[in-house]
Order: sequence, then structure tokens, then C-alpha cells
Amino acid sequence: MPVSLSFARFQEDLRTGRVAPTYLFEGEEAYFHDQGIHLLERAILPEGALAMNRDAVRGDDISLIALLDLAQTYPMGNGRRLVVVRDADALRADNLEPLKIYLKTPNPRACLAFSDVKFDRRRALYRVLADHATRVDCGPLDEARAAVFVRERLRSRGFGIGADLASAIASGLAGAGLGRVDAELEKLMTALGAPRPVEAADLAILADVPRVDDVFRLAAHAARGERGEAVGILRALVREGEDPIKILGGLSWYFRNALRAMVADTRRLPPRETTALYGIDRGRIDRFARELGRTPAEDLREALAYCLKADRELKGMGARDPAHALERLVHHVGRRARRPA
Repeated sequence: MPVSLSFARFQEDLRTGRVAPTYLFEGEEAYFHDQGIHLLERAILPEGALAMNRDAVRGDDISLIALLDLAQTYPMGNGRRLVVVRDADALRADNLEPLKIYLKTPNPRACLAFSDVKFDRRRALYRVLADHATRVDCGPLDEARAAVFVRERLRSRGFGIGADLASAIASGLAGAGLGRVDAELEKLMTALGAPRPVEAADLAILADVPRVDDVFRLAAHAARGERGEAVGILRALVREGEDPIKILGGLSWYFRNALRAMVADTRRLPPRETTALYGIDRGRIDRFARELGRTPAEDLREALAYCLKADRELKGMGARDPAHALERLVHHVGRRARRPA
């Protein structure tokens, strides 16, 4: 029976010494492909054996027969041999029978890993691997799981961070890939020096992440209908050189998560279920309730629609005056909030 693992389960298997004879890393998140191969190296190869018992090839540089010869070769000394095939979709073979035979009775002293972020699932090669290899999910993370990645990555080095700030980083770097997120976090930790809790002002170090403290205050004022205060904060941010796209990203994050918190609060679920379903904890739900009071959910939906319109204007249509486009957004949101009940 083919086995499919989440990346977290794959990590846990390696920690407990369970290593499959063949892996298929599939999914578009290149960071997981790289990290998965690195973890296999650490789990399989003793220190000093990397050069002797590891072969790394690319699919377009090797024939299937030559690859299987490598996989059937026993390692030097004790331990196992690791054979890694990058860009595995480029591997060409007229006859897949030798691969099927190998996968049914693999070399017990070897581990064969196939990796490709764009594997064509229609190919016979993919179907053979999917039927016999242990598949590892390397798909991209949604915003909630990316925020967990941010928190765990920082905490592994002794840096604390609140859920709001972790989520803001995940939102600001959404679509950039975890490799980029990891590089930005490394930059942040290097700039901060000694481990300590990350503060809102620290996020200015990161590319594509807004000055969250100011932008969140701006969003809360707008959602409450306090247009004067909101516009004042917005103009100060623009005057100090903050990127309008980053400001808009922060506004969208705030309205989206405030709406999520409002919906989660109405269901009155246990905290663990709330976090699992909505990616938001009780503390953030209470904070949004304090900041927004009885703001209707429909107002937050409309605010998100205004953000989408502003995003198209800033990115697609190329607004002549981005600051003015953001001010229009703030006035739209504020006017709706001030309308008679």
C-alpha cells in the first residue's frame, strides 16, 4: 500500500529512526524539498560519510538503468547509501519495468529519494513512484500554518513572538515561498542579536512586511468610523516612506482576521478547535472585540472588498497617486462604519 506523509510526520519518522527505502517529495514548496533531503542526509549518513555514501543526480543527467545501479550499490562501511534525484520529472525511460522490480524489492542498505516541485502527475513514471514510494507532502502552507512556521523558526533560536506579529509576517510574505520567509527571519534574528521577544517595531527590518503596529491602529480607527485619526496615521506612514502596497497588505490582514475572529467567537468552540478551524487564538479574538466593539461583520466584508479594489488599482491599473488611493479606501471604510444603524 502506498504511504503518504505530511512533512511534519516525515520529520517525526526520521526522529524516531523510521526511514523508508524510497521517497517521493511532491508539491510546489521548494523549501520542503530542500529541507527534506537535508534531513535525510542527517538521519542516514554518519558524520564524514556524506562524500562516500551520497549520490546526488538530476533527472536529465542520468538514465534509469544507471540510477538503479547506484541504488543497488551497497554503502562503504556501515549505515546506508543515499541516492537523491533532483528534477526527477526529467528522468526518461522507455521501459519502467526495472524500476517497478526495484521498488518492490529495494536495496535494504539504500534510500532512494525523488524530488521535483513540478512533477507531471500524468506521466507513467510519476504513477509508478506514487504507487510504491513513500510520498512526502511538500505543498505550500496556508497563512495560518505559515504563521506557525514563523513562530517555531524564531523560537528554535530563543526568540519569542506573538501570534499577531507572526501572522503579519506570514501575510506580508505570502506567496514568496518558505525559503524567502526563512531568509527574512534569519535577517531579523541577525539584526536583533541576542534572543528576546520580537516587537512590532522590529518588523520594519523585514522586506514586504508593513509597520504592523501603526497599520493595525489605522485599520481599527477606520473600522470604527474614525476617519480623521485613520487618515492622520496613513499620511504619517506615507510621509515616512512606508510602501503603499505594504500598508494595504496590513489593512487587508487586519480586516480579514477581525472577520475571522468575529465568526469564530459566535460559534463558542473550545480554544483548541477554534485555533484548528480558524487559525486564531482566544487572545486575538478578545483583542479584536475590544478594538472593534459591535462593528458588524458585513462592514468587515465590505472593507475587504474595498481592499481588493485598491489592490487592483495599485498593482494592476497603476494608480497615479497611491497615497490618494489609500485615503479613498479609508474614507470608504469609515463612512460605512458611521452610517446610521
